[in-house]
Amino acid sequence: MTPDSLDRLETLAKIGSSLAGVQFEAATIEPSRLTDDPWVFGYCFGLLESMAQYAHLDQYTDGVAMMANAFGKLAGEDSLGMDLFGQAVDLQSDADFGEGARAGAADLGNWAADANALPTALARHLASRAKH
Repeated sequence: MTPDSLDRLETLAKIGSSLAGVQFEAATIEPSRLTDDPWVFGYCFGLLESMAQYAHLDQYTDGVAMMANAFGKLAGEDSLGMDLFGQAVDLQSDADFGEGARAGAADLGNWAADANALPTALARHLASRAKH
């Protein structure tokens, strides 16, 4: 892997963790709690997976590396990234996780098509959950 490849993965991880992180901040919820709700965890996974696909990363190497890096950044502890990625993979059959993943992928796709369509589904979900 070249230094340029590593820089690209780092940049993508920062963008992905920021897109989700700002939504946690808007709902005044710590991003480190991303595994508390399968929908929320799925949203983050779907957003990051979609970002990896959009960037044409190999899903088994660079895609995993970028997603794990982003999860670590989002959780506030880089060393947790691969563990969080593994937990997300284990939740693939969970219906709430799947719904969240689809919402995250849709948010990223909408943003990629129109830079003004910022991802907001996570913030809306967190805000509605806080009302209950």
